[in-house]
Amino acid sequence: MSENPRWYTVVLKPQLADAEGHPEHGSPVREARVEATGDLGVSGYPRYAGSGVQADIDPATGVVEAITVDGDELPLGYVAQAREGDAAGGDSMVPGEYEFEAPRAPEDGKGEGAHPA
Repeated sequence: MSENPRWYTVVLKPQLADAEGHPEHGSPVREARVEATGDLGVSGYPRYAGSGVQADIDPATGVVEAITVDGDELPLGYVAQAREGDAAGGDSMVPGEYEFEAPRAPEDGKGEGAHPA
């Protein structure tokens, strides 16, 4: 039996559609490193938490089965993806290295950074 990863990087992206209506994911709006809590989530998969994100992640597939962001459900139209960390303990990235805040819209609601969240 293989050991579950100690951490993942969870990437939140808007789900967009191309001109033909095929789904495609936009650029990441937030990334968070989440670490194993040792508990199972409501979905029955291992729970990971960090940086305001709690996620139940299937270690066999890396699929995010359940997630909350800053205590709320993931907004409609967004997807969560997980990149696997390290099961043995030798971290390959510095904590917080890939975490960032979603861009904020200008006060007039137009221009670069404007995003209907």
